[in-house]
Amino acid sequence: MRHSLHRSGLAASLAVLLSSAAALAQTNTPTISCPRTNVVFVSGSSAVRSLLSEVAPLLAAESPPYSIVYQSQGSCTGVNAVFSADPNARLMKDIPASGGRAANYAILLASDGSAQECSLPTEGVAVDVGVSDVYSSTCSATAPTGVTIADYEGPIQVMTFVVPQASSQRSISAEAAYMIFGTGGNQGKASPWTNSSLYFVRNSSSGTQQMVSRAIGVPGDKWWGTDRGSADGVRKNMKLILDGETAEKAIGILSTDITDEERSNLRVLAFQAKGQTCGFLPDSTPFAEDKQNVRDGHYPIWGPVHFFTRTENGLPTAAAGALVSRFASARLDAALLQAIIEKHLVPKCAMKVKRTSEMGPLSGYKTESACGCFFDKVANGATSCKTCGGPGDCPSSTPACNYGYCEAI
Repeated sequence: MRHSLHRSGLAASLAVLLSSAAALAQTNTPTISCPRTNVVFVSGSSAVRSLLSEVAPLLAAESPPYSIVYQSQGSCTGVNAVFSADPNARLMKDIPASGGRAANYAILLASDGSAQECSLPTEGVAVDVGVSDVYSSTCSATAPTGVTIADYEGPIQVMTFVVPQASSQRSISAEAAYMIFGTGGNQGKASPWTNSSLYFVRNSSSGTQQMVSRAIGVPGDKWWGTDRGSADGVRKNMKLILDGETAEKAIGILSTDITDEERSNLRVLAFQAKGQTCGFLPDSTPFAEDKQNVRDGHYPIWGPVHFFTRTENGLPTAAAGALVSRFASARLDAALLQAIIEKHLVPKCAMKVKRTSEMGPLSGYKTESACGCFFDKVANGATSCKTCGGPGDCPSSTPACNYGYCEAI
């Protein structure tokens, strides 16, 4: 991570404040111990906490019920927790605050949707599932000899450039983003984003940063800016910027499951990829939540959430299976599908395009379990699709009755 050494005026004062805020505990000191029975221990992406919070009540309703204990450590750390040949690297342990390093305790995601920090045993616990916003190859991970690892793909996670609402900026190109994050503003040529102390970024373990890196051509470990510790750290710090002059110079990266919850405080920038003649938002308009430009391939910075786990004879452990089995079926459970959409991710069944590598080429995608109509209804409260109780209610043009609506397949 590279950092600018030159700061001045109001921006300098604010940068000191924000750096101090980032150094505060990422999680509170636990007052309870983490449970050990019927628990799925999950490590990885900080951007998926909201999704896991929605999945937790579904697992608690199973027989037998399972709880989720989750530690946010970045996508590539989650990948390494499954792929590493070093047993110690595959453990979750308490991370108390130390110097400028934020505390990072595990979090028990309860059946009622609440979350509470909990203490792990001193020796640590083995990670059951590593969750990542990026492919394992992006983290340069390969399975050790004799070890089989399964990649259960979840919903689509969308990454964005964001600015405070007080900023007047509306769009950014891949070329401009390269000048900002690759050259530190290039001595003022990337105006208005010329102060690298106001670049709200992550680090090379972050799936968000790794994915955006490929969109703008800057290696994930060569970014200018200040690592805010987690996606939540980026969000919380950017929300503090109310001064218009400072807001104009501030820019960060976040996934849409966070930015869609912060539309009154943060604005997503339209992104113009290399080769495109204009920029696109993830949604069809600044006010919609339909992810239309993601689903049809116009907005490019996205990829599936990955749930990695070790398997024996093709099967995960019972604990890992309690979580990953939710995403193994081509036709998702309706409750899980709704939870995915309400957390502003895109289920694969609502996509019209797909890719099989990080920011790789797009191809058309169709599935008999298509859920675009259901997605529109949940995300935006309306759909023009015909309702149905079975295939006999649907016309030949949209013959599949999926989740209560007639879909084309």
